[in-house]
Amino acid sequence: MYGIGVLVIDEIQHLIHSKNDQEEMLNFFVTLSNTVGIPTVLIGTSKAQQLFKGNFRQARRAASDGSIIWDRMAEDSEEWEFFLETLWELQCLRVHSELTVEVKKVFYEECQGITSVAVNLFILAQERALFDETNEDEKITPRVLKKTAKEDMKIIQPMLNAIRKNDLRAMYKYEDIMINLDELMRNHKQNTEYEGRVKAAMKERQNTVAYKQKEIIEGLSMEVAAIGIFDSLSSSEIIKVAKKIVEGAPINTDENVLKSRLISFLIELNQREKDKKEKYVKTDIVLPLLDLRNQALIQKKHPYELLLKQGYIKQSIIELNN
Repeated sequence: MYGIGVLVIDEIQHLIHSKNDQEEMLNFFVTLSNTVGIPTVLIGTSKAQQLFKGNFRQARRAASDGSIIWDRMAEDSEEWEFFLETLWELQCLRVHSELTVEVKKVFYEECQGITSVAVNLFILAQERALFDETNEDEKITPRVLKKTAKEDMKIIQPMLNAIRKNDLRAMYKYEDIMINLDELMRNHKQNTEYEGRVKAAMKERQNTVAYKQKEIIEGLSMEVAAIGIFDSLSSSEIIKVAKKIVEGAPINTDENVLKSRLISFLIELNQREKDKKEKYVKTDIVLPLLDLRNQALIQKKHPYELLLKQGYIKQSIIELNN
């Protein structure tokens, strides 16, 4: 009726403290999107990730249409350079301030590449330049930026200091600061200990990965076994091979790629097992005389010797005397 093209649901991290069932609400969002026929976008702080980490089905649903983690910009990235140059053109001071290397460095130091902090710092620095009697030129200088951050943005300095120092324990106190748990796991060393909720979050992430791998292994095993071409392999053997392939691949590997690897490996394994069984059967049904002949050839003896030794050939004179 109203021509709505997309439904955006913001602040979904509040579901964590909701009295209602979280999964029920997430299911409602999916049903709503399917019913009204428009895409639904869920937006929240980094804390919202906790909604999807405990259940693979929820995580899969959240990523079904793609998910974006909007992290802060890196100082040496083209994204930050483009953002800062574009922002700098919007200043409204009497004298246009040049974007020097020193200004860039100080500006990033005081905002750490966080978009909202950068915009606020840019606005507040201009206000300070306008009303600061000591700044006659009304210019954005490194001194103005530092003073603005220190005095006008004092309330967020503890968070920014935690980011500057990469203090993980301090960063985890603030739910809106993004911590890349996957990267922490890759760089984690045995002699490094993460305390409190950081340890718990890493353990939770590991459990989620293990659960996801288990789901993939079970799904692939059942799907491949249903093809019906691996008659020489048991279900446990198929699961064992699937487990080896899934656990040996990156967690974000496409399932079709895993399935292709699994089928290729099982085809070879199935053929080897089939060859073994055929060889065993052939050995059982070989005629005893032919078997002795083959043994004689291997031992480089005349077949007569083995046939005589095994009692297949009788010496006629001895037999007649008996």
